[in-house]
Amino acid sequence: MSKTTVTVSEQLRRVRREFQEFRHGGIVLSSEDAEGLVHRLDEIITDALNLETIAHWHAFDSQAAEQRQTLVAPASVIVLDAFRPHSNVVRFPPRPTPSHQR
Repeated sequence: MSKTTVTVSEQLRRVRREFQEFRHGGIVLSSEDAEGLVHRLDEIITDALNLETIAHWHAFDSQAAEQRQTLVAPASVIVLDAFRPHSNVVRFPPRPTPSHQR
């Protein structure tokens, strides 16, 4: 079963829409309603924090790539990019085997 993804902005719009209904008549929340609202806001905050973390990682990765390009010779960058993630093993294209050299 997959969870449907709802954007943070849409989640906030839904909460705002619910509160707009009470704009002119005041608002009365039961303790259950208030607890539900707090829970929904916590979920929205978690989603926003996740997005901020992803944006931070993306910016960090972009800056690191730019710094690498300026600090390392272009030929070295090719070799560095060939390293397997979290390893000291360098990937190279496989050589053709004798059966493929016909």
